[in-house]
Amino acid sequence: MKRLNFLFYLLFALMLSGCQPGITYQYQDLPQQVTCQDLDQELMHEAIYSFQEDIGRYYNQYTDHQKGSKSYYIEAYAQFVFYGFSGTAAYYDIASTHSQEILAALIQEKDLWVITDDQYKINYDHPYLVCLLENIKADELRVPLQNLSATGSLSPELIAETMRVNFQQIISDPYLAMYMALDAYYQPLRNKTSR
Repeated sequence: MKRLNFLFYLLFALMLSGCQPGITYQYQDLPQQVTCQDLDQELMHEAIYSFQEDIGRYYNQYTDHQKGSKSYYIEAYAQFVFYGFSGTAAYYDIASTHSQEILAALIQEKDLWVITDDQYKINYDHPYLVCLLENIKADELRVPLQNLSATGSLSPELIAETMRVNFQQIISDPYLAMYMALDAYYQPLRNKTSR
């Protein structure tokens, strides 16, 4: 039932996206930490914060971490990195209405997506993704991600274990967090709604 509701909402949002002036942004007053070009800066800013708040809300349902605290986000990233990179996260339960609207806008970015094996994949050759990967702080993560991307081998499943071991670096590196949001959250969310 949740999947049907989610599909209905996504289709409805896509239909309205041509009629409405855009998404009502909720996080524009928060610091802009990723400065890559070639995609709408405001949309991408909204995408990372909405993702972070979604996983924070979902993975802290049964904790006593205070919303907005460092431990609140550490818990969320630690949990999501395991499930998100394996594609087994409860995407329908995690995704807020706001993130669904953001996904509808991201779907309109045709160069951001490629189809491989009947699945939508993030286009790692897109200048925005190239910029994200170039700006990852830790060499031990940046270099392998860039090498895998250059050879056409990069996928969430392939780097899942590396990301799990290094989840604390994701929290402190907004470029790595944005990459995770696109590849392990919005991409699988799109594929689960496309079926």
